[in-house]
Amino acid sequence: MSVLVLVAPGSEEIETVTILDVLVRANITVLLASCCPAGLRQIRASRGVRLVADCHLDELPAGDFEMIVVPGGLPGSECIRDNTRAISLLREQAASGRWRAALCAAPAVVLLPNQLLGKASITCHPGFWARIPSAQLSHERVVIDKDARLVTSQGPGTAIEFALTLVQVLRGATAAEAVAGPMVI
Repeated sequence: MSVLVLVAPGSEEIETVTILDVLVRANITVLLASCCPAGLRQIRASRGVRLVADCHLDELPAGDFEMIVVPGGLPGSECIRDNTRAISLLREQAASGRWRAALCAAPAVVLLPNQLLGKASITCHPGFWARIPSAQLSHERVVIDKDARLVTSQGPGTAIEFALTLVQVLRGATAAEAVAGPMVI
């Protein structure tokens, strides 16, 4: 099993690269899949950095993932929101009781309009707080809803904390501490 990270033109590069880097440091297999409408693996992220995905979502190998992660950024989150394959995978993940994670704009832009939040307690970028039902919104930097098997976070400034939380959820606190130490967190 591995972790699937979805990326699209306009995804936030700090968030995307941080997720990949921290998970790899924890010896977690990560697959970066492009949701680019043109079927391309190379995307230009929100600040112009070029990223090359391992595969396009249409070429995704069969199998289940321990977790599916959606970084934020615009218009990347909107592209993922509108990708029927990406939403189908996220729905299957939720229905199977497996972990999902999203940060920055993604909880409000990808998960909320596709009814993928349920009653989970979440956070997102403060610019999107008004979209989240007040009963579900947390102002914490990173939120784990164990019942929904959902991890959310606020944005680029919380990306390392978010990624370490993903390691903790998937491999335990000791593994997260082992990664954080050499990073001088």
